[in-house]
Amino acid sequence: MERAANDLYLTPSAFTRRIQRLELELGVVLLDRHFKPPKLTQAGFEVLEKSRAILASLSNLKTSTSGTTIPVGPFRLGLSHALARPEISKVIIDLGKQFPLLQPSIGNDISCQLLARLRLGELDGALVVLPAEVALPHDLEGVTLAHDTMRVVQARTSAQPKSSKCSEFYRRNWVLNPAGCMVREEIKNRVERMGAPLMVAAELHNPDLQLSLIAGNVGVGMLGASFLRTHALRTRLSIVEHPNFNISIRIAFFRARHLGTREQVAVELQRILVKHFEDADEAPLRVIRGNLGGGRAAEHSGRKVTTGGRLGA
Repeated sequence: MERAANDLYLTPSAFTRRIQRLELELGVVLLDRHFKPPKLTQAGFEVLEKSRAILASLSNLKTSTSGTTIPVGPFRLGLSHALARPEISKVIIDLGKQFPLLQPSIGNDISCQLLARLRLGELDGALVVLPAEVALPHDLEGVTLAHDTMRVVQARTSAQPKSSKCSEFYRRNWVLNPAGCMVREEIKNRVERMGAPLMVAAELHNPDLQLSLIAGNVGVGMLGASFLRTHALRTRLSIVEHPNFNISIRIAFFRARHLGTREQVAVELQRILVKHFEDADEAPLRVIRGNLGGGRAAEHSGRKVTTGGRLGA
């Protein structure tokens, strides 16, 4: 008794009172006080074994939530439709190699829905696209991975100076993402501010199909310069610069809060994504610079400028 009291930095009398309170709480006698020193009763031995199991479970619980345990189970990642491209698979595969017991659960959606699901705790991380001028969410943790310039695209066969005149350009059919896409909403707002309705020839999330339709002169569209510069259809397309359609986007990764052991997964995924976008190469784009006042269009090579930084930078 005296040694146990010393281990707990208690006096023998204070230790005795704690034992008595525990006996009263449990409704059993834990010590047979007919012996000197007291011995455990049968009930005392049972309580001792169960107490050891409880303390071991508590220790395991603390370890499992400490962030140092190897993550096991699902990691729920959401991808914006615009970023659900084959090249992003390398990022996910590299993450799986570092966390072999992880079970990736991947889906795609529009960026605003991904952020909403992240806030609701339905996702652990989200890779999204936001217009550069849109305020960034302050209630989520993450990084800006890249900035990209959105380009108005048309079939090369229709690249004529009149195509970018304000009086005609807004009446052209568009090939766009479905409603809900933030870039589409920005295009719609700019067209309607010029007093024209947005005329949509096709609305779909597949950018490859979008470019195929645009190359076939179904309509004009708007896609990221980084996507266009290496696409197989780039030789059949022209990039039209229009003063009212200078739109830039921000590619960002956000992670949920309080992820426990999955926090290290989210941090490592963020590191891999930063490197992935830093390693992205650049290539020239054929640009048709429209002369709104008439005359021939000037052709030059445009280059995408990609920068990275933390949110709020």
